[in-house]
Amino acid sequence: MTNTPKNTPTPGTEILQEAYKIVNQDRQNTYGHPKDDYTKVINIYQTLTGKQLTLNEAILFMVSIKLARLRTNLEAGHLHHDTLLDTIGYLTCLNIINQTETETQ
Repeated sequence: MTNTPKNTPTPGTEILQEAYKIVNQDRQNTYGHPKDDYTKVINIYQTLTGKQLTLNEAILFMVSIKLARLRTNLEAGHLHHDTLLDTIGYLTCLNIINQTETETQ
């Protein structure tokens, strides 16, 4: 274990800053609030399958896809930065939606 000085980012954590920027700037500008975007996903999913998902389930489904890809990556002995980044982003969207729901109750 390495000792990282206080207030110095731990190596590898810069992906968190990258995910923050994507979710709060790039993604937000392109797709809008995650609740609006994933409501569209739910509607498409229901049209295709006849089954209804909650917002949380829709995002967790996306996370499960990324986790499957991460497993494949790890089994092959490497990690894809974009897959990690997407997983963090989806989990951030999950948190945003749940924080928004909590604040409106």
